[in-house]
Amino acid sequence: MDIDLDQRTAALGVGDLAAFAFGPRGDGDGGASGLWRAQLGSQWHAELRRRATAEFGETARFELPIRGRVAHRGWCITLNGRIDQLITGPAGPRLREVKSVLHPLPADETALRADHPAYFIQLAAYAALGRLDEAPRDGTVRRGAVERGLDGAHRRVSRGLADELLGRR
Repeated sequence: MDIDLDQRTAALGVGDLAAFAFGPRGDGDGGASGLWRAQLGSQWHAELRRRATAEFGETARFELPIRGRVAHRGWCITLNGRIDQLITGPAGPRLREVKSVLHPLPADETALRADHPAYFIQLAAYAALGRLDEAPRDGTVRRGAVERGLDGAHRRVSRGLADELLGRR
């Protein structure tokens, strides 16, 4: 995370935003646990990429960098990340984020959300940043910033994106 108090800017990864907490935290998943999870994650990423390519062909894209800025209360917050999978279909885009968990799958969504809230926040942030492509194109903005969408084009977005990322309705 990079914070500039004078410029009122902050830059951080979507994963850092999703896992953000005030106060002290435990050591996390570092060490040996982190290593085996990383290795398992790499294997699953490759396998799920193979399956998605077989099922969806050229409509499946992988490891897509995404970046956007959100204006909120006089601050400009830059978020960046990498979407594991983006599947484009008739019903619209579908984001997939590959994560490893320690309990059997499939599992109830409510239980997964309770055990791994940061995973869902990360996916929601990617979806919100991806919605930059759906922003009004007439240039009218009440409050907002210029953003870059999945296609690399710059567009204006309204304050609603900041509210969504910050969990307000």
